[in-house]
Amino acid sequence: MSLTKAHGGAPAVAATLLFLHSQPGAYAAESDSDTTLPTVEVKAQSATEADHGYVAKRSTAGSKTDTPLLETPQAISVIDNAEFTARAAQNITQAVAYTPGLLTGMFGPSTRDDYFNLRGFDAPQYLDGTRLAGANYANLRIDPYGLERIEVLRGPASVLYGQNPPGGLINMVSKRPTAQPFHELQMLGGSFGRVQGALDFSGPLDEQGKFLYRLTALGRGSDSQVDFSKDDRYFVAPSFTWQPDASTSLTFLSHYQKDDAGNTMQFLPYQGSVVGNPDGRLPTSTFLGEPGFDHYQREQFAVGYAFEHRFNRHWAVRQNLRYADVKSDYPVTFALGFVTDNDGVPVDYRTVSRLAGLYRDQAGTFTLDNHAQADFDTGNVLHKALLGLDFRQINGDRQRGFGFPSDLDMYSPVYGQPFAAPQIETLVNQQQDQIGLYGQDQIKWKQWIATIGVRYDWASNASLRTDYYDADTDSIDYAKPSYSSSRQDDAEFTYRTGLSYLFDSGVAPYFNYSESFEPAAGTTFAGTPFKPTTGQQYEIGVKYQPPGVNALITLAAFELTQQNVVTPDPDPAHVGYSIQTGAARSRGIELEGKARLEMGLDVTAALALIESQVTKTNEANQLGKQLTYTPETQGSLWLDYTQPSGALAGLGLGGGVRYTGSNYGDLSNSQKAPSYTLIDASVHYELGKLDRRLRGARLGVNITNLFDREYVTTCGEGSCYFGDRRNVLASLRYNW
Repeated sequence: MSLTKAHGGAPAVAATLLFLHSQPGAYAAESDSDTTLPTVEVKAQSATEADHGYVAKRSTAGSKTDTPLLETPQAISVIDNAEFTARAAQNITQAVAYTPGLLTGMFGPSTRDDYFNLRGFDAPQYLDGTRLAGANYANLRIDPYGLERIEVLRGPASVLYGQNPPGGLINMVSKRPTAQPFHELQMLGGSFGRVQGALDFSGPLDEQGKFLYRLTALGRGSDSQVDFSKDDRYFVAPSFTWQPDASTSLTFLSHYQKDDAGNTMQFLPYQGSVVGNPDGRLPTSTFLGEPGFDHYQREQFAVGYAFEHRFNRHWAVRQNLRYADVKSDYPVTFALGFVTDNDGVPVDYRTVSRLAGLYRDQAGTFTLDNHAQADFDTGNVLHKALLGLDFRQINGDRQRGFGFPSDLDMYSPVYGQPFAAPQIETLVNQQQDQIGLYGQDQIKWKQWIATIGVRYDWASNASLRTDYYDADTDSIDYAKPSYSSSRQDDAEFTYRTGLSYLFDSGVAPYFNYSESFEPAAGTTFAGTPFKPTTGQQYEIGVKYQPPGVNALITLAAFELTQQNVVTPDPDPAHVGYSIQTGAARSRGIELEGKARLEMGLDVTAALALIESQVTKTNEANQLGKQLTYTPETQGSLWLDYTQPSGALAGLGLGGGVRYTGSNYGDLSNSQKAPSYTLIDASVHYELGKLDRRLRGARLGVNITNLFDREYVTTCGEGSCYFGDRRNVLASLRYNW
């Protein structure tokens, strides 16, 4: 891409804004005299609506009910659209970068997916309360422009959401139709030739407001910091709400997205990226693949609905349904390591051998969540009870093929050497099912709130593998396929309990115990299927919502353990097999504060101190070692100030600092990615303060990694990944 694509864009939009505002009725006349304002009806904030600020008051993530965060006995971070838009987040990784206990950007500026580690474990992603699942490289990736908010639920969540790792999850909330008309146009351009346009229109379709619509769309063309790797996208998300009466709502949600990107995952060796190399440090733009072969293309769509009906003040039912389909085409070249001599010593520390892989994946996912809510009292004890049944099915196809391109000199690469293109060697068809029955009661007595939950899950995983490789002829023979199949069934109970006390001062101490489970594929030497891995967490904390101040502070301390971890079988007769005697532990303290102050200052601050280790394993070099991708210390602070009045009214400045401690990419802790500190900055101006005809227009410039720090995000298993370089984005946004 070239920056010349952006020429003329900003003046054209500015001229359009001037034209629109010069028309009769385009804006209400302003007066310098005192004016009596009309009465405004104030509505309670909904857990699925935008907060229009940094401080969320409610969330459904921790209870599946519309519950104040102060009354939820679990640490939850909510990143509203206003916050991640202020930082010009271009993906979910950037949107949640100021969240405690969450490692982001694990594999650098990936055009393929967003990857997270939360409290020492993988953090899966959800959309509108149901899992975003896929098949290997065919995963749905959600653009932040289509979201109202992002909720990070920290700690085990299996009682509400079924099979999950114990660290927590990330739930994204889609933009929904609004009763008030809303329109937005946006143009953005910046580093690496990025040119992007977006629109967001919403409002009622009839005078009664029973029919609402929303249309969100985005298109961009861009290169990336890695050579030969683009990052193009087209995204559209229409939605529609029908509200026949005050007790019933049906919202149809959908989106379509097409990504045409390159391979930004570099797979760099440790020498040259983290530690010294005789030939110096590798450039962060290093590309070890093959131009014309490597790319990542994805096409995804999703359709579904969110239904809610309240029969009376006691009973309500909700149903969320979604079908999603995603296809990916991912031919990629990996660096396997340095070319070595017969003794395994690198010949020159600059030439690497490579493997070419052809990955074609497809996944169709159906998710359904039904629950009934009963609000009642027993004497002076209030109950908010929930009974639900959810179902998820994933049907995936994975095609694989491999080839061996020529070795490559990393410092003076010569691309385009002929090699046999990979052919499809294997096809795997897989179906995963989960059915969960869950119940929960939120019990309130005076200022005490207790939360009790239980769930039972049935999970199955069936696969059929087709091999086209003929070992006798060392060739691919599609006429003589061989087949193998497997099936695994699991069932598990999980429990959860929590207790909070609400002081009149806005202080709410809490305690919770929660569990998780996750199926583990495979069998022992005896053929016994592995049991699910399980997790338990104890968490104590305190939340503080100062009276009269728009702020929320959360302090949490936790200890999380995981059992049934797969580890090598120590029996010398069982080489290559595993047993489930491994265990891990993660414990720490997290602090988060968010505030929107009357003086025009928005604040978000976070700190996480985590001690993690392998507590049981048959690998002697792993016992007591730190868990992968889990820094001991993380901290961040973001401030955004907008001048409310005076000659500089409408001018805003933002700045942030992010510190990430060192982390290991393997359980033996042999390769460490060093700590790093990054500085972000922004400046923005409301153009309406300059000329009333431009009211609703906002000009902004955002810079991430202001001082262009070169750093490695993670490094393990022989592959290292550079983090985001300095990125400058200029945007012009117009709302009316």
